[in-house]
Amino acid sequence: MANIASIAKLGEPNPELAAYIEANPQVKANWNDIDTLRSTRNELEQQGIQALGPPPPGVEESFTKIQMRDGSDSELKIFKPAQPPASGSPLVVLVFGGGFVIGSNGQMTAVSRALCQMFAATVVNISYRLAPEHKFPTGVNDAWDSLQWIAANASSLGADPSKGFVLGGVSAGANISAVIAQKSVDESISPPLTGVWLVVPYVFGSKENVPAQYRDQWFSREQNKDAPGLDGDAMTAIEKALGADNSSEWFTPYNAKVPHKGLPPTCIYANGMDPLRDDALIHEQALREAGVKTKLFIWPGLPHAHFAFFPTLKCSQEALGDIFQGFGWLLT
Repeated sequence: MANIASIAKLGEPNPELAAYIEANPQVKANWNDIDTLRSTRNELEQQGIQALGPPPPGVEESFTKIQMRDGSDSELKIFKPAQPPASGSPLVVLVFGGGFVIGSNGQMTAVSRALCQMFAATVVNISYRLAPEHKFPTGVNDAWDSLQWIAANASSLGADPSKGFVLGGVSAGANISAVIAQKSVDESISPPLTGVWLVVPYVFGSKENVPAQYRDQWFSREQNKDAPGLDGDAMTAIEKALGADNSSEWFTPYNAKVPHKGLPPTCIYANGMDPLRDDALIHEQALREAGVKTKLFIWPGLPHAHFAFFPTLKCSQEALGDIFQGFGWLLT
């Protein structure tokens, strides 16, 4: 059984972050005003991509559109090594985050370029339609349709999934990744996934979704309701906008007929001062106890996806090292 006091201690503020916030008071985001939030975040995302500049030498970037089940188009952003290794290029599929209501397939450009350089990987960043305009399960259905297309067309993308086929995402993207990873096992997708990468995942919509034996460990929603960035009010607004069915297998993998069975190695990351902390910790424990090989990274005292919102801090730079260490564990 987990030590509750030790888990709670993870929520104590990181000194570097606390000093930064004291010197730079944060403006609370209004997740009920999605239009303004999107405008601000999209502008920041574009500024970040522009700051990165063109692809580095040896990395090729392109876009392609594929068709979803309802006939709509969805865009993939593809990163490939200009000279793939003779041994074959592993395949990585990434799903962006943003509370199911903001974000785009450009969000993870920097990580994708680095994966292409470090592991000679072909990296595909998918799109999915956002809530509240497109209610649940539209977004996760788009992601599942995209994963199936990518698996069926891996060779035309320049990838060899036998060298590695990893699916992952951040926050809402980690939720979607966990759900469709389970679906890929249930549906026997071919080629099969070889790894799953879940960064600060949203796994449980309510305590009722948490397996009974872990419910005493699920208290970060309350403990970290006033955390900087993603807080309790943001969680409430996000869940309202998504309009999910908490009993659906498309919402959490714990609603699958046989959760966790047959899943590939899974790398999970948790922020200590995050309302979603215990989603990550419990999910790792449940997978491990179900026989799934896991690797867990914990960032004590830091808020949700701190590496994205406080990128200049030393603790954020260290987190990036953990991110690539996790991919190394999954791909080597």
